[in-house]
Amino acid sequence: MSWLLEALAALGAGQRLMMGAMLLAGGLYLFKAVKIGRLIGSVFSSAAAYGIVVLVGAGLAIALGWIDPNVGRMTSQVATFVDTVWNAVGEWVIDATIGRLEETA
Repeated sequence: MSWLLEALAALGAGQRLMMGAMLLAGGLYLFKAVKIGRLIGSVFSSAAAYGIVVLVGAGLAIALGWIDPNVGRMTSQVATFVDTVWNAVGEWVIDATIGRLEETA
């Protein structure tokens, strides 16, 4: 690569050409990053719109009496889920945290 730079420098266009190429490459990468950001934004926007529709629909169905939610059963299921996740991951997280604290001390 250095021989190419030396050849371009001998022609008198090395610095300008390399600077132009670097700016062009930077612009292309920035364009790709913006394109990816726009895609991620549209995905989150769509997810938020669907979430709003589902929540409004559920609220209307509950308000009109079409659905009779059992809050005690829902909280029991959530508690069971949280307990299952804690049993699977919680001890590992605590052990890893204590291990790192002991390493830094």
